[in-house]
Parts: sequence; C-alpha cells; structure tokens
Amino acid sequence: MKLQIIFSGIVLSWLSTCNQWTSVDQDVVVARVGSHYLYLSDIEEQLPMVVSKEDSILLAQSTINTWAKKHLLYDQAVFNLEQSSQEALNALVEDYRLDLWATTYKESLVKSVIDTMVDPTLMRAYYTKNKYNFKLKEDVLQARVIGLSSSASNLDEVIEHFQLNQEEDKRYLDSLRIQFSSYQNNDSIWFTKHSFQQRFPEIPLLSFDNYLKKSQFFFIEDSFEVYLLWVSDYRLRNENAPYQLVENTIRKIVFNQSKLEFIKQFDQEILQDAIQANKFEIYR
Repeated sequence: MKLQIIFSGIVLSWLSTCNQWTSVDQDVVVARVGSHYLYLSDIEEQLPMVVSKEDSILLAQSTINTWAKKHLLYDQAVFNLEQSSQEALNALVEDYRLDLWATTYKESLVKSVIDTMVDPTLMRAYYTKNKYNFKLKEDVLQARVIGLSSSASNLDEVIEHFQLNQEEDKRYLDSLRIQFSSYQNNDSIWFTKHSFQQRFPEIPLLSFDNYLKKSQFFFIEDSFEVYLLWVSDYRLRNENAPYQLVENTIRKIVFNQSKLEFIKQFDQEILQDAIQANKFEIYR
C-alpha cells in the first residue's frame, strides 16, 4: 500500500505537469519512445517493497531512463544497420529463443523424471572406480571428541566408556551429553585442521601433526576442562580422499551424469517419435 501511495504521488506529479499521459486498461503510461510505452506496473515490478519516497523517485527515474535508452538504441539500430546485419541478428535472436524454451523444458523434465536422491550404490561405485582422482590437498583426521569439566566426578568412567566405544558405551555417553561442553562421538566424520579448529576452538592444536596417529587416544587438559580425543584414522596430503569427504561432490557428479544421459536419450527419442508421427521429414 505504501508503495502504491508513493507511486500515485509520482504519477500525479507527472500528470499535473504534462497532459500527454494516457491510460490503457487502467494502467498508467509513464513514458513513451516512438511506438513503445512504459507503464507504471512495469516500474513497480522492478522496485523494492521497502523504500523511501525520495529513493522511489530516483529509482523510478533511473528505470525510465534505462528503458528509454534501450529502445532509443534499438530504434536507431533498426534504422541504421544494414539489412544483412539485421537478418543475422534476427537469426541469432530466434536461435536463442528456441534454445531458451528447449533448455527450460528439459530442465522441467529432469526435475520431474530424475530422482534427486542419488542411489548410494552408484555413488560408491563411482568412488571406487575414480578414487585416484580425489587427492587430498591437506592432512585430515577422523576423530571422536568429548569435552567436560576437569572436576567432573565421573571423569574416569567417561574416559573408560569413551575408549571402549561399544554400543552400551555410546548409550552411556549419550545419556550424559548435556554434561559435555563438546561432544562428537561419531567416528565416521573427517576433519581438516581448519574444520577441526572451527568445530572445537577450545581444544589447543599446537601441532596438527601430533594427532595424526591411527587408533590413538589423547587426553588434553587446560585450566578448566579436559578434552578426550580418539583419532580413528588419518590421511596425508596427496593421498586418496576418504569417501565421506568427497561424498557431496560425488553425489553432484553422479546426478549430472544421469541428467546428461537422460537428455541425450530424450533428444534421440524426440526425433524418432517425430519421424514415426510424420511430424519430421528430411527431403532428399
């Protein structure tokens, strides 16, 4: 409503100073270039909903000027360019129009036909076949972490269950998670040095290399808390990246492969269907 009031004020201002404005289908004409008309609704669509009156006037004027320059240049181009250039441009425009419609239609078909949930079996198969193409750019480690108060009365029990890590141990630790300042007891997650420090900024990492030890328990203590760190595995720079680290990338690759295969098959079928339906003929 506020936007409408502002625009009404602008239009009234224009109407009061110029008697050439006309109204077509209840929409106010605010500018004309030759046979081209710009309507108030065209400007409203391009302006933000929350804007001051002064900004509305400036934005509206800028929109009008931009629109006018485009049409003025177009009209001059039509008048001055050679016929051969105009024909070439029209051919490009028509080709782009057809491509735009075809691409939009194919994308809509892909969304309705191809399942965005990629089969994990296909993803694993792709990784197995191409794992040498996924090289690490830095060292990574796979770890579980718990942080808790150094004065906790059950510290020894927590350490014991943390190291054993059987199902009953996990259930025990889960029941105490509200007591922990840090809790990551899933040992399938991989961390780079940066992501580890972001996830557990309170844990001092003087040297990331010190933690690159497989099946190793670390007890880290500061003035107020202790941190239990269990490194399940690690990989070094230039080694094959673990599947979990590249899973999202592989999902996109496999999806795009399915998409390209679908489009290729669709392009072939649309030609064959048109030939069979006598909609498409090649004259020799």
